[in-house]
Amino acid sequence: MSAQPHWEDVEVTPRPAQVPATEAQPGSDRNAVRIVTVIALTSIAAGAIHVAAASTLGQDNAQNLAFFGVVAIAQVVWGIVGLVRAPRWWLVLGVLGNAVVMATWVVSRTVGLPFGEFAGEVLPVGYSDALATIFETVAIVGAAWLAVRGSGPARSAARARGFALAAAIVIGALAVTGIVSQANASSGSSGGGQNVPTVPNGGGYSGGGSGGGSGGY
Repeated sequence: MSAQPHWEDVEVTPRPAQVPATEAQPGSDRNAVRIVTVIALTSIAAGAIHVAAASTLGQDNAQNLAFFGVVAIAQVVWGIVGLVRAPRWWLVLGVLGNAVVMATWVVSRTVGLPFGEFAGEVLPVGYSDALATIFETVAIVGAAWLAVRGSGPARSAARARGFALAAAIVIGALAVTGIVSQANASSGSSGGGQNVPTVPNGGGYSGGGSGGGSGGY
């Protein structure tokens, strides 16, 4: 009888080698971080312009104040939360909310809203409302892309501080021009002696300025 131990005959099954993650993932995640940072900041910027609209156009009209106030709060809150975390449902909520606001603006500028004091009247396009709509469009496109992807990265601003700072400066500067334009248009229309529409009842947008200029909501 052989004294050779039997363990030498046991076959060892090799473990499958782990495939390292591809290098495309970090780049894709970096792009997602930048996108969610931009759409969050543009939503906040649009909300800031709507704050200006609420403070000017809502002085003598409770409906205007409620509409612009609710839109402003929703956009600012959505943007702030998005800078921290942007799950898919939050992105979809932002797409739908901004789409409703943008559609309201488009209808008021093309065929006129079907309700309110200025129903059926096509309202002029102003700088501040057009800028807010551009911000909303950027937020919609970016949030939709991230929602299809799955979700936005967490702590986006913290993960791209340099990019977030640069984007905040550019978007913030544009938002300031929209806020100033809204304030000037409202003061001009009130002091110019020209009877121009403000905002249709029910939450539409309008604009006008003295001397034939178009501006504001």
